Amino acid sequence: MFENSSAISILRSVDRHRRFLIMIRCGSTVRPSLFRGPLANDRNFDVAVNYFAPPHAEDFFYQHAEFLVAGGLSKFQAAKQFVHAGVLDKYEGFYFLDDDIELHFDPARFLAYCCEKGFAIAQAALTYPSDSAWKIAFHHPGFEYRLTNFVEVMAPYFSRKFVVDVVDDFDISISTWGLDVFWGSRLGTDHAAAIVDCFQMSHLKKRDFATGAYYAYLRSLGIDCFKEMKEVMTALGIDSYPIRLRGAAEIVQVIRV
Repeated sequence: MFENSSAISILRSVDRHRRFLIMIRCGSTVRPSLFRGPLANDRNFDVAVNYFAPPHAEDFFYQHAEFLVAGGLSKFQAAKQFVHAGVLDKYEGFYFLDDDIELHFDPARFLAYCCEKGFAIAQAALTYPSDSAWKIAFHHPGFEYRLTNFVEVMAPYFSRKFVVDVVDDFDISISTWGLDVFWGSRLGTDHAAAIVDCFQMSHLKKRDFATGAYYAYLRSLGIDCFKEMKEVMTALGIDSYPIRLRGAAEIVQVIRV
């Protein structure tokens, strides 16, 4: 039942909904501390867990998350199907988490903050021991938040309005490579993207392109993440993407294919 597949199965759902939804794509490993036990009943978010492998024995949300979802080929490919299964108009915002993220804050506060600020898409800043390819994502102590044109795929918050704009393209990259560039390309003057420095998270697991389980899985599907990123950028008509703060001339980093 709990395995990678092209389609998802929704095994548990609820009829009453809180303001926000957190969706986590999960394997069999134990997850960070936030998700090891009960959450407050008066929280402002529901939880959907999407398993691609049998749950760990200590996985509290296997029994208690509001939504239990099996299958999907990858995080956002599965999320597209789930969002279109009837929850799009139920929530004010959506938070799509990898299962190895450690949040150093109450997600209820972060979700309410992002909604209050009117962010279309946002992420908490990364602690410096974290692993990430993107310089802009790391915590900057001089800011409450920074408006930018880039939010990465590991833990993005989306407003409902922006999800409506981009969800149909969640599966243009099964590996997720290039999705962050695609989202950035869809930001208009009425869409704000932010790295939120007053909230921090950690991503300590190192990327392993050679022997890592995720990249081995992609290869088993015949998927080349670098090729997928190139295809996304080619479809956008670009061969590079400058990451910068909103309104700033200085380029922090450039994505090239």
